[in-house]
Amino acid sequence: MSLSLKDKLPYWHFDGDIMVFEDGSLGKGYKLEGYDINCTDSDKINQLSLSLEHLLTGVEEGLSLQFFYRVSPNYKMETDAHRLVSKDAPSIYADIQEARSEFFKSNIEYKNYFKSEVFLFVRSDKHNYSKHKFWESLKKYEPIFKTEYEAFKKKFLRSSRQIENALNHCSLNPKTLLPTEWHKICFEYFNLDRVEKLGIPNYRDESLYLAPNFSEQVALTDTSYSKGHIEIGKKKFRIITLGILPEGVTYSAMIHEFTKLSFHFWLSQGIKIEDQKKELERLQLQRRIAHSMASGSKNVSDLESESKLGQIEELIRELLDGSEKLVSMNLSVTIWDESLEELDNKTDSLLKAFKALNQSEGLVETFPSIDAFLGSAPGVCSGLRDKKVKSSNASHLCPVYGNWQGNKTPVCLIPTRDYSLFALDPFAKELPNWNGLIFGGSGAGKSFTICQLMLQFYGQKPTPKIVWIDNGASSQRLLEVLGGEFIDLNIDSKICLNMFDLNGEKSPSTSKVKLILAALESILKDDDSNGLPKRDKALLEESIFMTYDKNYGKTPTLSDYKSVLEKHRNPEIKKYAEILYSWTGNTAYGRMLDGQSNVTVSKDLITIEMKGLDTYSDLQNVFLLLFTDFIKNEAAKDTSKPYLLIIDEAWKLFETKSGLSFTMEAYRTFRKFNGGIWCISQNYKDFLNNQEIKNAVFPNTSSIFILRQRKIDWEDFQKTMDFTEDETAVVKSLELVKGEYSEFLYMQDERKIVLRLIPDPLSYWICTTDGHDKAQIEAMKSKFPKLETIQILKKLAYGEKEAA
Repeated sequence: MSLSLKDKLPYWHFDGDIMVFEDGSLGKGYKLEGYDINCTDSDKINQLSLSLEHLLTGVEEGLSLQFFYRVSPNYKMETDAHRLVSKDAPSIYADIQEARSEFFKSNIEYKNYFKSEVFLFVRSDKHNYSKHKFWESLKKYEPIFKTEYEAFKKKFLRSSRQIENALNHCSLNPKTLLPTEWHKICFEYFNLDRVEKLGIPNYRDESLYLAPNFSEQVALTDTSYSKGHIEIGKKKFRIITLGILPEGVTYSAMIHEFTKLSFHFWLSQGIKIEDQKKELERLQLQRRIAHSMASGSKNVSDLESESKLGQIEELIRELLDGSEKLVSMNLSVTIWDESLEELDNKTDSLLKAFKALNQSEGLVETFPSIDAFLGSAPGVCSGLRDKKVKSSNASHLCPVYGNWQGNKTPVCLIPTRDYSLFALDPFAKELPNWNGLIFGGSGAGKSFTICQLMLQFYGQKPTPKIVWIDNGASSQRLLEVLGGEFIDLNIDSKICLNMFDLNGEKSPSTSKVKLILAALESILKDDDSNGLPKRDKALLEESIFMTYDKNYGKTPTLSDYKSVLEKHRNPEIKKYAEILYSWTGNTAYGRMLDGQSNVTVSKDLITIEMKGLDTYSDLQNVFLLLFTDFIKNEAAKDTSKPYLLIIDEAWKLFETKSGLSFTMEAYRTFRKFNGGIWCISQNYKDFLNNQEIKNAVFPNTSSIFILRQRKIDWEDFQKTMDFTEDETAVVKSLELVKGEYSEFLYMQDERKIVLRLIPDPLSYWICTTDGHDKAQIEAMKSKFPKLETIQILKKLAYGEKEAA
């Protein structure tokens, strides 16, 4: 049987952003920000459920609500925005950008992503027209006076504002749908096959001369239906409704797991706020019947009727005190496929999902399927198979849950565990600072993860300056591909960094003095000590100023400082000059610290490799401090571009009190120079076990990356991180599948999400640190010695023919 959809649709026209339906009722739509509960503790989930319950109890009688939840693979807008971020990137970045764009495009085409969107539609009851004579029937379009309509609209808008306020209280952040957005949602609902092939046409304002009405604009595909399915274009649709309510009790966010189906779908929950006075009257009648049945004859009681009586009396009490309302609720899920066999498989999975919803039952609609399909359409708010439930039960089934979408600008675009896409902007303007912490156990993929993030981050305009103080040359291939600079710091590298450099200043700033004192404390303290005595530090600080005074007009060196200590009035301070012997002059350490600085960082991507100093840990610690200050000063010279300093094994910066003081000042001031610091370590205890360090680091950090943790004290981890048991369980569940993906928990201020890093083939080969992969790269380089590194990696990523 064939029919035209437009004649069955109830839409009429828009009055501003209000939909006017054919029966005179009014409707309004909102897009909601789905609430992410994947990493949320039970208390917050219960609080959200309670807020939803209050929303429903506060809705005016006669109004109908429809929560419309759709899951689609369409991330084109987000991936286009991500590509736009790097459109002005250097030409050397073109292959990387193209590879990532194609990777996203193919995943969208193969429907590998799951984008959840939540909408709420509010519809009034139809308008009470002037009384008809009993033999007159209602007309399709009833006449109404303008003043009468305006009063009706004003009342509806007042009710809508109350609902908006309640939604904001639920942290769902509603945004009113414009007519163009109504059109997009409805057009996709009724023309999905056409949308995938041709896209969505522009909405035409109905006020324009000869413009088609809304129903005509959204119904451009004829529909046919049979007993088993509805067919629109080449797609076959099936509607499964909630046939039997969950058994026993419902609970907070009960619908959440139900929405994690392995295919795309639309879910509609309709809620009609009934006349509570009439519902009370019905309950009173039922109570009297139950009471008479419970009493029985000859003093014989009926236990079942007594139980029913108790339940009715409890419900009446809840309705009278306003804590509950009786509502009519329907719930339906729409699925589709071109193959009837696949549609049957999806139906089986969906019926099992209904069963898992506390033994509820789904009902596959056959003959009434067209009514169910039209009633579940966006904004219609009618549905099929209404069930009377309490408002609290209805709130537990409200599909308002989704994944956190991330920052406004998709500088980095990363899949979540649920295969939605997350936008990460390390330098988002809304963040209080741009500092970060990264920790994960050995083999958890820290270097690979950071390398992947930097590869995406590097593409934006202006091109950011990224300096990575590394320990293991894990970024070396990234530098080769992007033309970066590699500074290999070792005892014979002929690199010198003078801690007394003034960088254009006439006298040392407080920050410079703190740096010198932190470096000196690291040099002069005993190995088993955390620092120097307070009095000694004060005298050493005094000596710093004396050194600058004695060398006015030139930049002093560590030897100049040593000379000042040798002549100091205090014998204990003179002893420190003896320690400085091995750090000055022509000694191994002196050649690197006692002289004028010869380090320049002219490229946008720089790695300073510290592994060559692993056997000289005391020297390595000093250089960590000096390079942190050096990069901060470089960032201060040019604030037009973002600056990111990444420090591996950064816990060494906090070893002394002076080092902690200097580093925390750098943490606090880096944003002023349009920069941020990311600190990396294997163990969370390196940063957070010391309460002083934790109190200093945490308030000045916006982004925290927690990779897989192994063989740790989970109770201590939970206590140290101030996590709940639910949040700790999420960290325990983090997975890593070599060559495919790695997961990490990302925290930005108070929000958390599990991200699943799935690299495109080219970026995998750029960032891999696996020994076997490195051997393949070297073998390919030997085979094609004249090819650039990026071409070598493309051959490995896509095969020799495809790369060519």
